[in-house]
Order: sequence, then C-alpha cells, then structure tokens
Amino acid sequence: MATKRLLEIAEKTVKLASKEKIDQAQVTAFIRDTALTRYANSQIHQNVASKAGGVTIKVVKDKRIGTLRINSLEDEQIQRAVKNVVKIARVTPPNKDFRSLPQPQKWTPIRGVFDRETAEYSPDYRAERVKEIIETAHSKSPRVKAVAGSFSTGSVAFAVSNSLGVSAWAELSLASVNTTVISRAGDSQGFGSSVQYSRRVKDLDTVAVASRAAEKSVQSVNPSRLSLGEYEVVLSPLAVSTFMDYLGYIGFSATPFQDGESFVKYHLNKRVFDEKLTVMDDARDPESLLSIPVDGEGVPKRKTRLIERGMVSEKSICHDSLTAGREKKESNGHSVPTVLEFGVMRPLPINVIASPGDSSIEEMIEDTQHGIVVTRFHYTNPVELTKAILTGLTRDGTFLIEKGEIGKPVMNLRYTDSMLSALRNIPLIGRELECLEGVTVPAMKLEKLRFTGITEY
Repeated sequence: MATKRLLEIAEKTVKLASKEKIDQAQVTAFIRDTALTRYANSQIHQNVASKAGGVTIKVVKDKRIGTLRINSLEDEQIQRAVKNVVKIARVTPPNKDFRSLPQPQKWTPIRGVFDRETAEYSPDYRAERVKEIIETAHSKSPRVKAVAGSFSTGSVAFAVSNSLGVSAWAELSLASVNTTVISRAGDSQGFGSSVQYSRRVKDLDTVAVASRAAEKSVQSVNPSRLSLGEYEVVLSPLAVSTFMDYLGYIGFSATPFQDGESFVKYHLNKRVFDEKLTVMDDARDPESLLSIPVDGEGVPKRKTRLIERGMVSEKSICHDSLTAGREKKESNGHSVPTVLEFGVMRPLPINVIASPGDSSIEEMIEDTQHGIVVTRFHYTNPVELTKAILTGLTRDGTFLIEKGEIGKPVMNLRYTDSMLSALRNIPLIGRELECLEGVTVPAMKLEKLRFTGITEY
C-alpha cells in the first residue's frame, strides 16, 4: 500500500530532522500518479504519464521556519534535503506569528474514495473513450469541424508526520474529461465546452459530455453584438463554480481575512448574499471530489459553514496552523496538501458544496424575460478584494434569452461586478449538483450581472 510506505518515509525523515537541534519538524511524503490523453483537431496527439514522488520538509528553530520540497523518495536525497532545510531555517527571519505545529488529533479514514481501476486505467482505454467523444460530437452536425480536450486518470497519496506525534495519511483516485468543440458556418465559428470529474472513471459519461459541447458549439455560430449593461443571467454549474472558487480564495481563506483584504472581515454576521444561498466546506460529503480525511498538516478536515442562509461570520474562515496560531485558535484543517498542486501558499476550502434548490435550467430560462445564458467564464481575476469584485469573460456558449426562450448566440462579454451584488438576489437555484474539482454546485439564476465589455467573437 502506497500510504504505508509514505508514512514510514515521513516518520523516518522527522526522526532524522529532529537530530539537527531543531525545535519542531514536519514531513509530508507524497506520490502523484497521473496519466493524460490529449486530443485536438479530432485526433489524439499526445499521451503522457507521470509518477512523481517526493517529500516536503518543514523545520522550526526559535520561530525560524525553513521549508523545502524535493521530488525524490531516495534516502540519500532526503538526507541532503534535511541538512539544507535546517540551513534555510537558520538564515530565515523569525516568524512572530508562529505558535506551534499541530498537535496530534484523532482522525478516521474515508472509505471508498480510491478506485484501483481508475488509478490503473490504461492509455488504450482512454483512447477508446476519446474516440467515443470525437465521434459523438461529429455525429451531432456537419457544422462540427474539430474536437479538442483531454482525458485524465490517476491517483494521489500522501502521509504526514511531525515531531509532536501527528501521523496521518490519505489516498484517492481521480478522473476527468474536458471537451471543446468548434463548429463553422461560412466565416463564423462557434464554440462549446463541457467537463466532468469523478473519483471513478466509469462514472464519466463521455457521450453526454461530447453532446453538450457539440450542441452549444453548433448553436454558437454567427453570434450577435449585445448592448452592455446589467442583465438577468442563467449560469451553468461550471460558471457558478468560478464564483465559488474565487470567493474561497479571496474571502474565506484566513490569509486575506487577517490581512484586511477579505470582504468577510467587513460584513461579519451580516446577510450579504441571498437567503437561499448556503455553502459548506465538507470533505466527508460524498458529493465532494477531493475527499481526504486530513489536510496537508495532518489535521482532521472539519466541516466548515462558509455561507449560512446568505450570512458570513468568523466561522466562515478556513485556517491552517499558522493562521490559527495568530488568533490563538486551532486549525480547522484547511492546509492544502502539496500533492494536490493547487499552487497556493494559503489555507483554502477545497470541498465547497452549495446547497441545491428546486429548479431546472429550463425553468430558469422560462422564468427570464430578457437575459443571458452563460456556459462558463474565462480569465477571471479579482479587482477589489474587500468588495469581492471580479472580472472575466464568458466563453463557449453565451446566448440571449427572450421571453423565456433561448434565442440567438451573442458575442462573448466581459463581466465586472461585485459578488456581493451579483449573488445578493438569486431567484432560482438548480436541484442538480455538479462536481467540478474543488467545488460542487448547482446552476443558478441571478437577478443581475453587470457586463462592461464585448469581444469580436
């Protein structure tokens, strides 16, 4: 079992580091085993596989913290890394906010999140599924000219040990497919996309993914220019996921909260979103993709209520041990494990789940007199953190709604709006949840979203 070996390496490395006259040490040993089949112009053009292991070592001496990651599990490399990370700690300025690495806490594994078939899925099988995607998309219309995307399978595992007695591990399988379909009518191109994630590769419905992308692509040719301003919008789960991802990063992470940049800090115990909106972060919910029992520091993942019927509070904030120590609190298990490669150095909610409503997308469209359907957002970035203002572009299927019916496709639009405004009034929420990596969300109809720019396609 990979986790058994990883835990042995982590514990052995902690003992090795503890001999270097330090105060505390923490080691995470990890393996990421992934494979990816890429396709473009309706044919497979690349198949890659990677099995990478390594350790992340943290040592503390007089509040001086040294951290070093190496992509090796070999004894000689680890021994050298221990020597180097101690040197790093000695020349690093003291961190006055540091209190301690986490104390050990009782935790229990999450069963059924590792599927061996997914972890060991072969390139031949992925090729067959990709063939199915391409053929399905082209069968929808002669306007379909090209299909592109990727099909990924694999697994991740990590184990954490520290000098205070923490000893924890996690392992899960992951699979995903994303497809973009390009259609053409005369000189005009139309684009459509669809994605799906699961811990079990057999749960991926490649026919449905290809069909959705192709239909949007065909419908998107010959788009019209739309006047700028505020519109009612019907957002697919993929579009909603962008908003929830960014709210987690700029609002619910303890780092911006403590730095005075989070909108939550200025709206504590206030209803800032629609009363129908309740959002949890819960790693043990079966709807969550990244179901791991402990975080990157070996702290048990705690269920955290990010939004309670539109309200936010200090309980909405996600901590790791460092940010919790600043407030003399305990971590609530939101240190992101190295193996997940989120590329951030702050605590984050990665098991975000929004409560469903009782509507379908069709009902949302029927309820809209003059609005826009958005399939997904692209190039979203924060503008003003304390006001939760985001900006980005629509993409791969943007349509006008007139009198309860989807009408003509429109050229992609730039939105720039505060989420405190956009999510203040949510007339309808979808009954179906869709798992999209770190978030699981329904479709939503928003009363208004401000569009400030337009593209030429």
